[in-house]
Amino acid sequence: MRTFKILGLLLSYPNEEIQINMGELKSVLRQENILPAKLEKAVVKFMDQLAARNLLKAQEDYVSLFDRGRGHSLYLFEHIHGESRDRGQAMVDLIEHYKEKGLIISSKELPDFLPLFLEYLSLCQPAEAQELLGEVVHIIAAIGAKLKKKDSAYSTVFLALEKMTDAKIDAEFVRQALIEDDARDDSLEALDKEWEDTPAFDGIGDDACNTCPSATSFDFGAAPSAPDQIKVN
Repeated sequence: MRTFKILGLLLSYPNEEIQINMGELKSVLRQENILPAKLEKAVVKFMDQLAARNLLKAQEDYVSLFDRGRGHSLYLFEHIHGESRDRGQAMVDLIEHYKEKGLIISSKELPDFLPLFLEYLSLCQPAEAQELLGEVVHIIAAIGAKLKKKDSAYSTVFLALEKMTDAKIDAEFVRQALIEDDARDDSLEALDKEWEDTPAFDGIGDDACNTCPSATSFDFGAAPSAPDQIKVN
């Protein structure tokens, strides 16, 4: 289902190539016709807006949303393992799944990056893709709810992902994530201190994860790839 890859591209760092090829991406989205009509219309509207935006401003907003602070992090294991050694091992395991499918990622890429995971789902059979997405849909729903509360148009993409699996979303998990997000200090000063005080993979376990306190580990049954180009066929 190429719709997964398209949604992953929309969650990637905005670039000129994505903007130029947005018409093709919309065409594929409509051809597959997986999303409910109303939601597909909302995603297409988001795509039109992204294509028309000043690229530098779009990039600035993207960094502000997803790279400054952990509440909206697009790295899935960030919400499960925090900076513990458990996260490192989970990434090693995920890379091995990639290799089993013949999918090799760049050494610069972390395997738990959501757009990368969505690229992988686009290569799976529909039932398998929906099942794997269901294992992380609680994280996706929590991020989407935070973005919606901030009136971010990116929340539309997360809602679309929620609708691509039949897995039940844990409403309490999402509620707790919103409460924690309200209490989060994402000022530049606080973020500098947070990164300074938290050593990477320090072995303190799931207590290191301040984003999703009730998150549990999930198991990938097969393997991902990277959205490194626009081709969707």
